[in-house]
Amino acid sequence: MCLIEMSHSFFFLLVKDEKSSYHIRIFQKPNMSALQSSFFDKIAAQGIPLALWSSIMSVGGGLGEVFVNQDARMHIAAEHALPELLEAHKRSKVLSNLLLLVSGTSGLLAYQQTKDKYWLIGSSLMFAGVPYGVLVENPVADQLKFLTLDARSEKAKKLMSSWGGIQLGKLALAAGGATVFYWFARR
Repeated sequence: MCLIEMSHSFFFLLVKDEKSSYHIRIFQKPNMSALQSSFFDKIAAQGIPLALWSSIMSVGGGLGEVFVNQDARMHIAAEHALPELLEAHKRSKVLSNLLLLVSGTSGLLAYQQTKDKYWLIGSSLMFAGVPYGVLVENPVADQLKFLTLDARSEKAKKLMSSWGGIQLGKLALAAGGATVFYWFARR
C-alpha cells in the first residue's frame, strides 16, 4: 500500500490485491468540522499569551530547582541527597520538557500571528532546553544512578555539586526565551 497526496482535497492510494495486481483508489480528504476548525483557530490565536505563561512557568520551575531543591540537597547527607535528586529528576524531567515544548510551540504560533522573527529566537531558546536535558542532564543523572551505593565517594559529591550548574544552564535557556517573549509581546 502506498499513499500519494496529489492535492489539498484528494489523495490517492495504491493498493496491491491478492493476485499481485495494483489498483489506484482516489479518496476525498475529509473536511474538518466547523467545531474542530474553530477550536484549532482559538488555540492558534492564543499563541502569544500561551508562550508567555508557559515560558514563565518553565522559568519558575527552573528557579525552584536551582535555588531551593539543589541548595537543600547540598545541606543533607549524601546518602540521602543522591536518591532524592534522582527521584526528583525522574519526576521533573517530563514536566519541564513538556513546558519547554509548549513554550516553543506557542512561540511558533505567535510568529505565525505576528510574522516577527524574534518569536522564532525565543522559540528556539525554549526548544533548545530539551536536547540540553538529553545531552547534558541525563548523562549526569545516569552516572549518579551507578553511584547510589557509594554516595559518599568524591565522584558522587562532585557530580551532585555540578548538578546545580547543569540546571542553571537549562534555566538560562528558558529565561532567555521567556525574556525574548516578554520583550516582544510588549511591542
